[in-house]
Amino acid sequence: MEDIINAFGIDVRLIIIQIVNFTILMVVLGYFLYKPILQMLADRETKIKQGITDAEAAAVALSQAEVEKKAILTTAHASAEEVALRAKNAGEAAASGIVTKAENEAAELLKTAAIKAEQLRTQIQKEAEAEITKTAILAAEKILQEKNS
Repeated sequence: MEDIINAFGIDVRLIIIQIVNFTILMVVLGYFLYKPILQMLADRETKIKQGITDAEAAAVALSQAEVEKKAILTTAHASAEEVALRAKNAGEAAASGIVTKAENEAAELLKTAAIKAEQLRTQIQKEAEAEITKTAILAAEKILQEKNS
C-alpha cells in the first residue's frame, strides 16, 4: 500500500495536516460565521413574524375603524336631520307667531283708524253744523238789515 501511496506522490503527513487545518477552519468559521448568521436569520424571522402579526392587527383595527366611522356618520346624519327638523319646526312656529301678531296689529290699526275716522267725521259734522249755524245767523242778520233799511 505504501508503494501505491508513493507512486501517486501522496504524503500522509500532508493529508493529516490538511485534515487538521480543515477541522480548525471549520471550527473557526462555525464559531465566527455560521452561528452569527444563524442568529441573524433567527432575528429576521422573528421580525418578519412580528411584522405579519402587526399587519394583521392593523388590518383588524382598520376594519373596526371603518365600522366605527360608518356608525359615527350614521349618527351624525340622523342628528343633523333632527336638528334641521327642529329648526324647521321652530321657524314655522316663529313665522306663525309673527303672522298672528301682524294680523292682530293690523286689526288693531284698523280699529284705531275706524275710531279716528269716526272722531274726524264727528268733528267735521260739528264744524259743519257750526258753519251752517253761523251762515244761517249771518243770513238772518242780512235779511233783518235789509228789512230795517
